[in-house]
Amino acid sequence: WHDLMKEGSPTREFHNKTYGEDFKYEDFAPLWKAEMYDPALWADIFAQSGAKYVVLTSKHHEGFCLWPNPQAWNWNAMDIGPHRDLAGELVEAVRAKGLRMGFYYSLYEWFNPLYQEDVHKYVDQHMLPQLKDLVQRYQPDLVWPDGEWEHPSEVWRSTEFLAWLFNESNAPKDV
Repeated sequence: WHDLMKEGSPTREFHNKTYGEDFKYEDFAPLWKAEMYDPALWADIFAQSGAKYVVLTSKHHEGFCLWPNPQAWNWNAMDIGPHRDLAGELVEAVRAKGLRMGFYYSLYEWFNPLYQEDVHKYVDQHMLPQLKDLVQRYQPDLVWPDGEWEHPSEVWRSTEFLAWLFNESNAPKDV
């Protein structure tokens, strides 16, 4: 999406030629069905490889969530596209194999209007509630935030989140 928005970029040229100028990035979401997504098979392969943990990209910089999150209404895999809790399915399968589960999570979202308008409101009303929902819902063993380079940790309220994660959340104590 990021490169698609750059006028004259190879990504945009390819996109316009292949899908047309009126086909937006968001138009891909309803087409995605995840019909070949088999979390049990993935977990089996991970376990056979000797892996001890799995980390899923729960949300990248475009803001699409792989779990049914209220802050990402109609921009998550339950509401549109596969209509499945892709994160939850993988958590279940991975833990059934005795592996630990973690999540990569992008702090910012390239084109979220709230982020572009007021980062402090975005953190308060969108990012922190969303990240806390992910933790409370799945109790991950590892939380890997990314995208912090846009602002200092005080803006992201990192210390506050970590205090909540270790002292109040239902995540494992050795998260």
